[in-house]
Amino acid sequence: MLGYRLDKNIPYGNDYLNRAISKLQTANTNLANYDNLNKELEYQEQLEYNSYLENQAESRYVLDTGIDINKTDSLKGILQHFYSQFGIFLIVVIVMIAGTIVSEEFNKGTIKLLLVKPYTRNKILLSKFVTILIMIAFVIVVTIVMQILIGGILFGFDSLSEPVVAYDFNTNSIQEMNIFMSLGIQTLMQLPMIILLATLAFAISTIFSNSTLAITISLLGYMSSSIINQLAIGYNLQFMKYFVTMNWDLSIYANGALPYMEGMNMTMSILICIIYFLIMMIPTFIIFKKRNIKNI
Repeated sequence: MLGYRLDKNIPYGNDYLNRAISKLQTANTNLANYDNLNKELEYQEQLEYNSYLENQAESRYVLDTGIDINKTDSLKGILQHFYSQFGIFLIVVIVMIAGTIVSEEFNKGTIKLLLVKPYTRNKILLSKFVTILIMIAFVIVVTIVMQILIGGILFGFDSLSEPVVAYDFNTNSIQEMNIFMSLGIQTLMQLPMIILLATLAFAISTIFSNSTLAITISLLGYMSSSIINQLAIGYNLQFMKYFVTMNWDLSIYANGALPYMEGMNMTMSILICIIYFLIMMIPTFIIFKKRNIKNI
């Protein structure tokens, strides 16, 4: 640590370079402690070991390059943490659209005007769901563009040229990528969760014709998901690895990282998301097709 201070001329303080030195020292100490155990690590210990490897590599990168990779008051920082900062906004908007797109047709009685058209009920309902998917893409793109414009005006656009840094567990090395490539990967990793929450709101809205119920349950599911996951991990509830909230965020597999529980993998998570999607969609289409519209 003193070598870094001398070579890089880093005075004592509380800036990002000093935080990197402190983080590196902690990582080195903990990695040495694990290496001295001389035993095969249990799964939770391996997760902790990997987190210290990541901290070690990222801290060394910061000290070697002088780049603050965790800086948030820049346009790159905003986009790098886009879904952690604006995820709740996206979910609220999308769930509100999905939770009202069918139920409001019933509440206002306009569903009759749709059903007299020369189209099957399945086509009508499918068109509604396709509209939701288009709106998901639209809301995400518009929000990103607005953040680029507003963030660029406030902080400047220079930071967009800085690379996004991530530790690759497959190669045990730091990888650099363009901020827009990183944002695209983040979006793909978050899409299963967004689509499943929208599908939940859509299904409840169609089956019960209640917008409030659809929006409330979907938002509660989103807000309680982290608590459910923490309880499952903390108590090592192995059966929970098949629950949707443990699988709908594919970012847990980014760069070869270990998932929440042993035995989980990306293929399994994608398959589980598809199964939950079908569990919601199939009854929705069946009930909508058989529903009596005469008294609406």
